[in-house]
Amino acid sequence: MKRFLCCFCGLLVATVSLRATPLFSDSFTYPDGNLVGQGSWLQNGTSAATPVQVLTGRAMLGSSGQDVNATLSSPFSLVDGTSFYIGATINLSAAQAAGDYFLHWSPATSSTIFLSRVEARSSGTGFQLGYVETSGTGASLTWGTTVLNFNQNYRMVLAYNVVAGPVNDTADLYVNPTDLNVQGNNTPYLSDTWNSVTVETATLGAINLRQGTAASAPTLSIDELGVATTFAEAATFTPAPVPEPTSLSLLGGFGLLAWYINRRRR
Repeated sequence: MKRFLCCFCGLLVATVSLRATPLFSDSFTYPDGNLVGQGSWLQNGTSAATPVQVLTGRAMLGSSGQDVNATLSSPFSLVDGTSFYIGATINLSAAQAAGDYFLHWSPATSSTIFLSRVEARSSGTGFQLGYVETSGTGASLTWGTTVLNFNQNYRMVLAYNVVAGPVNDTADLYVNPTDLNVQGNNTPYLSDTWNSVTVETATLGAINLRQGTAASAPTLSIDELGVATTFAEAATFTPAPVPEPTSLSLLGGFGLLAWYINRRRR
C-alpha cells in the first residue's frame, strides 16, 4: 500500500509537470456587451467608437471602430529557434475587396507595433485570408489562394517561427488542420518570410483584435482564441486552468502523502 501511494503521488506530480499551460486563452464566456473591461481586455488608443462586442460567447468585430488588446499570462521571449502559435475559431459574414487585418500581436499592451497581421478580403462569393509581418519598407502582404466560405466556422492557426539573425523570421497559417497534434502533417494555407526592413521584436506580450476602416475591413466573430507554445494547444484550443490544475494536483498529491504518513505514525 505504501509503495502504491508513493507511486500515485509521484505520478500526479509528474503529470502536472508535463501539462502545458497556454500563454493566453479566452472563450469569451462573458455577459453580452462591451468586451473591454471583461477578462484582461483593454482598449487600444483613444477611439472608443463602435466598441467590440461580446454576443453569445463570441467576440464580434465590425467594419470600423474600437481596437482592443489583452495581455498574456507572462511575456514570451522570442529567442532564436522558438515558435509560438495563435489559434482562433473565425466566422466571417462579410469582407471587402481591398481587405484589412483583424488580428495581430504586439510586444506590449496598447503598443503601436502591430505584428503578424492576419487579413481578410472578399473573393468571388467567399473570402481569402492574408498575412503581413508588420508595416514599414519592404513589408509584403501574402494571400492564400483557397477561397473560404462566408458564415462557416474555421479553425485558424498561425505559427510564428523565430529564425537566427535579423529580418528573416517565418510564419505559416493553417486553416482547419487535419492533424491537430503534428504541425508538419498539415499543408499551410499560406507561408511568409519576414520582408520588412524593420527588425523583429524580441517579446510577445499581447494579442490584439482590430476593427479596420469601413471600406476595407471584414465583419466576423472570433471564439476560442488562444496563444500557445505548441501547435496542438492552438489547434484544439486549450482553456487556461482556473484554478490552476498544477496547484490542485500538487496539493492533492502531497495531501494524500501527508495523510498516509500521519496514519503510519499512529
